[in-house]
Amino acid sequence: MHSATRVFNLNSDIFTPSKFLLPLLLCAAIISSCSSSDISDATERPADPATIQANIYDTHILEDADDLEFVISLTKASPEAVSVEYSSADDSALAGKDYTAVSGKVEFAPGETRKFVTVPVIDNDAAQSTSSKDMQLVLSNPQNVLLDRSTATGTIIDSDTMPTDIPHITNWGSAGAFTDATQCANGCHVSDGSTIMFEGGEDVSPNTQWRHSVMANSFTDPYWQAAVEDESATFPELSGFIEDTCTKCHAPMGNTHAHHQALSGDNSKLDNDGHYRFDTAKDEDIARAGISCTVCHQIDEGNLGSDDSFSGKFVIADSSDADFKKVYGRYPNPDGNAMTSNTGHAPTYGTHISSSALCATCHTLYTPTIDPETKLPTGDSFLEQAVYLEWQNSIYNGVTQCQGCHMPEPSTNYSTLISQRPANGLSARSPYGQHTLAGGNTHLLEILSEYSSELGIDSSTTTEGFNRQIDLTRAVLATAASLTISTPIQNGDTLEFDVEVTNNTGHKLPAAYPSRRSWLHVIVKDGSDQVIFESGKPDSDGYISTDEARLKADCMSVVKYDGFDSSLCYEPHRDVITDDSQVAIYETVLGDANGNITHTLLYGSSYLKDNRIPPEGFINDDAALMEPQLLPSGVTGDADFNCIGGTEGCGADTVLYQVDTAGKTGPFSVEARLLYQATQPAFVNGLHSHGDMVIRFKVMYDKVTPSVEQLARDSI
Repeated sequence: MHSATRVFNLNSDIFTPSKFLLPLLLCAAIISSCSSSDISDATERPADPATIQANIYDTHILEDADDLEFVISLTKASPEAVSVEYSSADDSALAGKDYTAVSGKVEFAPGETRKFVTVPVIDNDAAQSTSSKDMQLVLSNPQNVLLDRSTATGTIIDSDTMPTDIPHITNWGSAGAFTDATQCANGCHVSDGSTIMFEGGEDVSPNTQWRHSVMANSFTDPYWQAAVEDESATFPELSGFIEDTCTKCHAPMGNTHAHHQALSGDNSKLDNDGHYRFDTAKDEDIARAGISCTVCHQIDEGNLGSDDSFSGKFVIADSSDADFKKVYGRYPNPDGNAMTSNTGHAPTYGTHISSSALCATCHTLYTPTIDPETKLPTGDSFLEQAVYLEWQNSIYNGVTQCQGCHMPEPSTNYSTLISQRPANGLSARSPYGQHTLAGGNTHLLEILSEYSSELGIDSSTTTEGFNRQIDLTRAVLATAASLTISTPIQNGDTLEFDVEVTNNTGHKLPAAYPSRRSWLHVIVKDGSDQVIFESGKPDSDGYISTDEARLKADCMSVVKYDGFDSSLCYEPHRDVITDDSQVAIYETVLGDANGNITHTLLYGSSYLKDNRIPPEGFINDDAALMEPQLLPSGVTGDADFNCIGGTEGCGADTVLYQVDTAGKTGPFSVEARLLYQATQPAFVNGLHSHGDMVIRFKVMYDKVTPSVEQLARDSI
């Protein structure tokens, strides 16, 4: 059984609440004085929660994207009319140059709790002297209400800002336990153009497939870089721990090598507290090479599949260990002479290389929970990613491993030579898993392709290579789910039909990082082929109607106030849909220790909503014994969620649609699509700091329209 409380390594000490509390007490003041305007929401909480108070929230926007929108909210509804006046004020942003000055009054009718003020932003073509500029919106003259937070900052981010990384050199050789993937490929694990790892004229050799994957670009990933920078800015006293922990899986060779060196007394790659930092990693080719051959193939099997291996705690032998430079493969009786003489690595038979437990080391992730009021750890941990634990509680456990879907064979019973050396010394091997490592993030691949020069990877990648990887990713996504529409029934003026979504994967759908979501786009047309109902239609920028509420400044703020209603910020789980403003969205909604919505990972304490569809065979009682945080949330009352005919574990959900057809003439047609998005807008807007990496990713996200992928479709 897995424990809900985790132990984290910090500076080679044990990261437990008792050890971590004292240093944080000394650092609490640092957090509360953080300079980021959005983070400055952490003001003194109202002394009397019974008193109705008004708050205004910080906001930010790209210079050429839209206008600033401020939210003014009441801590609770008032039985009488409430009003406050507002006016803009210059800071580093100037009225008439950067924005248009505004002033006026907002009035709350009895029962209303939210009002909005828009400040037009002026797009300056000339480059700004700084990456962002601030203006203020000030509240005054409150009527029938007290002012709590009366001033908010609006930040205008220069969208022309685009830091460029130095070129990444792929053929960097060897360092400690690791060898560059190019070295593994040269003359050995590469196609000779005719037979070796070659089928139907297509090169399926490891390096060729891997180098355009998300795994190869795990450090280059600009969203990950932005998230690390943002979390470090939010928790500056934890920045070393955050960066060291995150690079364990996103820059595993650089991180592991630095800590291996430290074991021998060389701390040159670590800071004074023993952390491997982002600034060090970005200047090292060994770090920027991402998750490469000699990472996965050197992981020891000893702790795999256990708590001791999760959150990046895989074990790779250092130079003092007898297993140093052993490379594990799936085939018995390897010939190691050529590899050992060329790289120093010794091929070793290891069945664990083909097990899901190997993947679980990084794809089962616990993070410590920080209290949003005290800025101290609560002593709890949050299960941020759990695909391995979900797989264990499914019919696929012991039948299909992660590699079976994400490293599929080119064809059934495919056999190939796996190396050109030694010449004529190897027989063909089968099965052979391709190193496409395709997941579910086409948008990231599109950004990597579009900004390969700025990210410093243009010398090792091609547009064609990324396009192929995008096609492979879409092929994987096309198998993820199925969708069925029941025969519509006319009940008076109401057309009723069910849409059933079935998860075909071995984990929850969608999986992994909480920014991902799937939803139903349903269209009903009348006998004249006119649309009479449409729910969940994405616009050209990948937004859906429910994003308007979630992206309001009070929903996006780092710290919420007493009385805040997080239900205003997200679409609840829908079992029945009666209006086209309602959307069936499968997602997680992250909640902090106070039960408020958050988009800051280290504030994560629970899921306010987790209606992701479980895999077939998923049983709640078994999940609760394994890890209580695996249980769905927000689905109470939905009898058919993961259940058919009272039997749990079907891996499906059914949504009933009731469409008003009064005055419409049939016959009616129904089309339903299950759509998917890897990074929804709220998580981009939820990056609150204004560092270079955050700004860069927001510009990339704005310029490269977020992909909306179709997972399944049906019509009737």
